[in-house]
Amino acid sequence: MRTWHRDGVPVGAVVALLLGTLVAPVKSVRAQGASSYVVTTAAPAGFDRALAQRASLEHLTKLIALNTQNPPGNEMLTARYFDAIFARIPGVERHVLDAGNGRANFIARLRAVNPTKRPVLIMGHMDVVGADTTKWNTPAFTATLREEGGVSYLYGRGAIDDKGMLATATAAMQQLATQRASLDRDIIFLATAAEEGGDEVGIARVIDKHFDLIKDAEFALNEGGRVRVSDGRVMSVNIQTTEKISYNVVATAKGPSGHASVPLPQNVLAALARAVSRVHEWKSPVKLNETTRLYFARLARIEKDPVMKAAMLRVSSPTASTLQIEAAAALLSREPLHNAVLRTGQSLTLMNGGIRSNVIPSEGTATFNVRVLPNDDVRAVVSAFNTVGKESQVTFALSGEPRASPPVSPVSAALYQAMELSATAMVPNTTVIPFMSTGATDGAALRAKGIPTYGILPMPLPMVDELRMHGDNERVPVPALGWAAEFLYRTLQRVTAK
Repeated sequence: MRTWHRDGVPVGAVVALLLGTLVAPVKSVRAQGASSYVVTTAAPAGFDRALAQRASLEHLTKLIALNTQNPPGNEMLTARYFDAIFARIPGVERHVLDAGNGRANFIARLRAVNPTKRPVLIMGHMDVVGADTTKWNTPAFTATLREEGGVSYLYGRGAIDDKGMLATATAAMQQLATQRASLDRDIIFLATAAEEGGDEVGIARVIDKHFDLIKDAEFALNEGGRVRVSDGRVMSVNIQTTEKISYNVVATAKGPSGHASVPLPQNVLAALARAVSRVHEWKSPVKLNETTRLYFARLARIEKDPVMKAAMLRVSSPTASTLQIEAAAALLSREPLHNAVLRTGQSLTLMNGGIRSNVIPSEGTATFNVRVLPNDDVRAVVSAFNTVGKESQVTFALSGEPRASPPVSPVSAALYQAMELSATAMVPNTTVIPFMSTGATDGAALRAKGIPTYGILPMPLPMVDELRMHGDNERVPVPALGWAAEFLYRTLQRVTAK
């Protein structure tokens, strides 16, 4: 096990306390920071809160220490860790799925003694995005404990995305395994490679080569949603039921080259800049779907700004006219997150052109990452880019082929209902909201194969911590881990109990 640090200084006593040599619960939150994470309702049957907190913390500490930056991934390190953990649990079948070059996926199946229903699948990804360690205040691949503002935080790459999910799911399954005789369906644990991009050795490979191990799942629980903390409490639990589809659209400008001493009106970089600027400013039409209408209707319940609240109610109303929806959307779009939910969106991410400062180049390119709504057409979006760009020298083209949007996972499914009931059992005054993720997850691949998938990042997070995902100094509040393990335990228990 890697050594823990407190503010960069190793402390063996912290290891002993937090990793379970003592029976007492982890005391990691001062009074003023406790309200966001302490569950005041009774614990569910068979669930040990102190044990779940310790186990989640231990797993996450060890997972952070396994460097699975993608590229190169090296998920085999983590797959072997899970294989060792699940080997100690009776009734579990395990599969380390070697994908070559240090890449791997892992599947564990907890067998119910007398199952009468199809399995439930719970999953997360083992790879993490890279970290510029020069910009971190702590070692990115060493679990580091810091006390800040009355809350203990665990720093490290993957603490949120997505090793926190895997750690708390493992802790929940360890306790559920003791109730195997009372389960009416198997529980399948899936840890994937390459979710953060690159070679298709993750969920695509599992579906292509190992689908028999998971194809009987009735539904799946994955990352993608949010448990949002505001004003010292869990304000909302956002459950992902669908997600946008990610594409890249490349703008290519072509024209005459020449010596920089003779300015040319057809300078390709100037034309590219003008076209790209217009497309950057352009907004695609508002397109609502079942999930986003319900999202804004539920969000209105907790919105404090009366103007924004009215706009949410208007945009989600089934009787609103097109003009009324557009007016409400114009107000909501002032908030970037709301804007991303309302429409297909494009972000300029790359610009390339030129070889020397004294040469006018003959070609330049720019790349937009485009996140397309499930009910939108990427080909129509690219056509609109060409119209909006208004430069004869510049052409916008889709990189790759259009893909069919997977079906939306219904809120009527037993798994969604179990997640909603678990959230309100833990925080009776919270609001549960179906959610369309603006980012991409492995859930889309499962939905496309007919497995309804519901996303949740189960650790309660204030926005300041949520925004650290993929950024510098990624961290998770330590007590949020116990909350997450309990939420996953409750959800899986509800959907598997006889």
